[in-house]
Amino acid sequence: MGSLRSFIRAVRSSRTIADERAVIRKESAKVRTAFRDPHLDEPHLRKNIEKLLYLYILGEPTSFGQVECLKLLTSRSYINKRLGYLAAMLILDENQEILTLLTNSLDIDIKSTNPYVAGLALCTLGNIASPELAKDLYADVDRMLDNDPNHSSNISTPYLRKKATIVAAKLIDKDPDLSELFIGRIPMLLREKSHGVLLGALHLVRETFIHDPTSREILRKQAPVILSHLRFLVSTGYSPEYDVRSVPDPFLYCSLLQTLRCLLDKDDNNPNLEALNDLLAQVCARLENSKGSGYAVLYEAVQTIFAINSDSSLKVLGINILSKFLSLKDNNTRYVALNTLLSVIEYEPLAVQRHRNIVVGCLQDGDISIRRRALELTFAIMNNQNIRMLTKELLKFLGRSEEDNDLKSYITTQFTLACYKYSPGLEWTFHTLIQLLEKAGDYFSDDILSSILALTMQNEDKELTKKLVIHLIAASSSPDAASEFGLSLITIWCLGEYGDLVVGMPNYKSGKLITEKQEVDQLELLLNASILKKSSRRDQIRLYILTASLKLSSRFKSAKQIEHLRQMINKFKNDTNLEIQIRAIEYTEIFTETKTIKRGLLERMPPPPRKEHQGIALFDREAGREKTSSGESDQKKDTGEMLLDLLDDEDDVDDQKAEESTSGNAGISESKNGALDILNDIFGDTGMSHNAQQPAKKQSTSNKDILDLFGSVRGASTTKKTEAVDKISIPETAITAYDDGNIYCGVDVESIGDGKANLDIIVKNISSASTINGITVLCAVTKKQKLDLSALTQRELAPKELGKLKAKILGPSGSKVKLRVRLSYNVGGEKIQRQFDFAGIQKRL
Repeated sequence: MGSLRSFIRAVRSSRTIADERAVIRKESAKVRTAFRDPHLDEPHLRKNIEKLLYLYILGEPTSFGQVECLKLLTSRSYINKRLGYLAAMLILDENQEILTLLTNSLDIDIKSTNPYVAGLALCTLGNIASPELAKDLYADVDRMLDNDPNHSSNISTPYLRKKATIVAAKLIDKDPDLSELFIGRIPMLLREKSHGVLLGALHLVRETFIHDPTSREILRKQAPVILSHLRFLVSTGYSPEYDVRSVPDPFLYCSLLQTLRCLLDKDDNNPNLEALNDLLAQVCARLENSKGSGYAVLYEAVQTIFAINSDSSLKVLGINILSKFLSLKDNNTRYVALNTLLSVIEYEPLAVQRHRNIVVGCLQDGDISIRRRALELTFAIMNNQNIRMLTKELLKFLGRSEEDNDLKSYITTQFTLACYKYSPGLEWTFHTLIQLLEKAGDYFSDDILSSILALTMQNEDKELTKKLVIHLIAASSSPDAASEFGLSLITIWCLGEYGDLVVGMPNYKSGKLITEKQEVDQLELLLNASILKKSSRRDQIRLYILTASLKLSSRFKSAKQIEHLRQMINKFKNDTNLEIQIRAIEYTEIFTETKTIKRGLLERMPPPPRKEHQGIALFDREAGREKTSSGESDQKKDTGEMLLDLLDDEDDVDDQKAEESTSGNAGISESKNGALDILNDIFGDTGMSHNAQQPAKKQSTSNKDILDLFGSVRGASTTKKTEAVDKISIPETAITAYDDGNIYCGVDVESIGDGKANLDIIVKNISSASTINGITVLCAVTKKQKLDLSALTQRELAPKELGKLKAKILGPSGSKVKLRVRLSYNVGGEKIQRQFDFAGIQKRL
């Protein structure tokens, strides 16, 4: 039988992956065969367990050797027992039933007179303990914590007490009820002089504090003892046993600070706070010039400063320490400093502002993680005073960070929101946003682009609007800039709305006067750039160009350019995209109408309200994972994911469908009203073919109409019909689903049967005085069913006012109608969210 050394050599000498796999499979088969031998002696068992551990390191399956590991750890030889326990810790886990076979061996070895054997058993118990093991063996651990001189001297050694305190903390983590049994040992353990036992005791204090809220007041009474240990470390000199680069026992330093932070957090009236503040100042002063391990202690001190109710001067000192970390060369230390500054900026924003030059300098770091944190911190420290300087730095960063494309979506969102919030003037905002569109136009989300368009429409300064359009024309005149999606979209929209205003004005870039021909050529340039780039969003560009061409045709005076625009529209009548084809056919018909009709359809859009957008984060520090760069809001994720756990029944609900009733949807559901009524009148009298009419009818309910250049405008234009909501009583046939005294929600069945249902979902404000707003209704059905949900007639209800939405459910024959509804609303400044089910609904006669 070959040794472990020869096995490793054979694996490493393999020339190909196939050869390596062959060697591993062959050796694994040998080990498996050897384990089947009932006469296998301990030396050979040991060699096979060694190979089994190497197979585990290679990621191979090793569960077949679990029983043999238990056999080896029962050996009387310490070497074999140590290997057996090591294999048990690696190959076994707390969820396996085989752990019950381990209980007896651990019980025997913990009581062993050999402290090293007892230490092995304690270490194994701490690593793989299950709740059942914790309940079976806690008494042995408790016996180890006893320092009674009448007991065995081996049991009372600091070596074993240190391990026992750590294991006790692990057992409390598995079974919090055990904290009642160990809490009485804590005062004695905290008075130990051995640093090892004290480290374990501090860990036990933290675990007990976290898992047993009833014991917190008892544990807080131990704060003076912990403070005395910290005071001793601060005043102690060189200690050869514990000193690490002139820092006396940095591990104990950090543990003491972590425990004090845990005990005194959110306890502003604790009498020990003043003493802790003094000690923190002394710790920072003593370790100010230390390195390595001293940085770890300083970091814990800073964390403690901001976790407790410390003085303002101490918080400024903590921020200065973090800024010092930023000037170091070590990337890990700089990352920790940036991450901590992000979490403490709310306490001392002015102190963080003083170090903005260092923070901005981190944007040029070669480490992507540091650049990410520096970006977040840059936006966090932005205010009215420094926005000009910081935006210049961010634009420079965008210009030289071609490899950081995954950051650009975050930057464009946060940059735009910062411009709105801290803008020194509207002209500066437009100029800065155009620069941003030039550098990162492909990375703007649709929400942010719509917000920019809303800001443009809200501008009442006509001269500023002209400047904006001229700047956009100049910025998008080059082929490279024209290929930027965001810049192209904004430019096309502004040309369609305000292009006629700048005819005859000088172009800032070329100095020539802007003509109608130049604007038409600009549209063709943007169209060709989008086609060449083959972007997934190019269809949106073409739709906007269609609408802009139609609008300009009603405002231009040159017959030649009007004809040119008509030809541009005609080119899209045979487009492969159905929506573009429908739009081109509609616009061709409008082209032939009189000026009166065209003027009513193509007048300038009224300014819509600009939606408030939430910023996005690159890193979720609580969850410890990166967020997507798409800027998905938490509310959107909640809508899509939380409703997917719809019903706990026999149906597969992995692919359930959820739909939301919002004000935007209200515009879509009523798109056949308002502006499109004019279109219907036009098309109703024309001799269009059946193939052309059919898609146009479909578009009236699902596609965008000609005024839908901005997502929320149509909803604003069609809400007139929904303003007059009938204040009627709830139908007698309605089934009550939810009633909390503020709001009523029920369902009125119009028709039901054979897996299909037409329902009226009724929402009514039943309070006597409070207005309820922000009403959102989310509905979901099972995978086998489909849901068609209309818009809620009104999202704000006065007292006794009622709103409705219709739900049409389609499912296979014989299926039950099941509906889950999530209702959220605001009343009295409080947001309330409730969820309830409709199942087994029957038609009431």
